[in-house]
Amino acid sequence: MIGGEIDPTARAEREVRGLFADDEALDRGVSWARQVLDDAGIDPETQQIQAIRALRRAERGLSLIAARYLVSAASGRPPRRRGPRSPVLR
Repeated sequence: MIGGEIDPTARAEREVRGLFADDEALDRGVSWARQVLDDAGIDPETQQIQAIRALRRAERGLSLIAARYLVSAASGRPPRRRGPRSPVLR
């Protein structure tokens, strides 16, 4: 496919797995995010932008998409998986 992966959730999951590199990478990534946010006193449900910034400061290699994914998952709202179509075309 030209242009790479369209599904941002799949891209975020792949990136998080790469950072934590094992079969339980997503669970460990979400646990890590919860711990970072808890230590910073940030509520991922009500302070999403601050939460994203805190995670990206804690892990410089974390993309915006992966940080959004982790914030959503840490707040108890796991991101929905989208189909192969671009979200712009929906």
